[in-house]
Amino acid sequence: MATDKPLLNFVIDPGLLKRVDDFRFKHRFATRAAAIKWLLDWALRQKPVPSKPVVAEGRPK
Repeated sequence: MATDKPLLNFVIDPGLLKRVDDFRFKHRFATRAAAIKWLLDWALRQKPVPSKPVVAEGRPK
């Protein structure tokens, strides 16, 4: 199944993954990816502002 959409691949802590999976099953999303896309879209619509600069793990500013 080819697509022109970008692929997002990342590492996640087991505890956060469990929370995502619990959310997925509670709200009956067909896939983990569908739940994560919904959560990201919802969160970004809230217009969040980090309280301090965010630095990628293991990388200097």
